[in-house]
Amino acid sequence: MHAVDECETHRRNRNSPPKPKLTAETEADLLRGIEWFDRISIGLGDQFESEFYNVLERIKQAPDLFAANHTGYRPCRLKRFTAVLYFRIDGDWIVVVGLFISGEDETVLQNRG
Repeated sequence: MHAVDECETHRRNRNSPPKPKLTAETEADLLRGIEWFDRISIGLGDQFESEFYNVLERIKQAPDLFAANHTGYRPCRLKRFTAVLYFRIDGDWIVVVGLFISGEDETVLQNRG
């Protein structure tokens, strides 16, 4: 196999959207956020979860529109909530490495993969 062929096999298929993958930490972040917003108002946690998945769909459609920042990950703000989702692109995958509500310490991203 030539070097060009090897690069091509690692390149994302542009005809199909990448698939999202949530890390265990992100799943915990999401559950913590749902619980936090439900303490503010019953049902608000469900709305937060829905907005999270809406943002994930938006990222799937055009992940390259989101540039990496100082963390090395690509941030995407949730529209209705003061939260930021962080992800990286890994071949055909969008790996979501964190979800932080305003005021949370985002430096823990350095320890996430």
